[in-house]
Amino acid sequence: MTTTENLTDEQHMTGGERAAARGAHYIEESVSVYLMRDLAGTNTWVIDPANFDVALETNYDMPSNAECPCAVPEECAEIRHRMHFAPTPDGEELMHMLADALGYTVTKP
Repeated sequence: MTTTENLTDEQHMTGGERAAARGAHYIEESVSVYLMRDLAGTNTWVIDPANFDVALETNYDMPSNAECPCAVPEECAEIRHRMHFAPTPDGEELMHMLADALGYTVTKP
């Protein structure tokens, strides 16, 4: 079982190292979040509303397992293939994922 102390230590590890420490495979994907110029003309970036209510676009042709240090490449390839078909988050889901990762709580007025 991973302790809170180990989780703190993990923040200085690569994704592959964290996965190896937990006996898991490291599969990664990247998504695009589109920004646009603020329509109020303030010359600042805001989130483009097109990011919401649809899955975010992925940046890889296929999820990557290049940094997985596992010793079972066949199993890793199978999991990578399954993750290719896993849905990516939409903008709101990504917001919650980021908040959880950073220790924030999201509330809606």
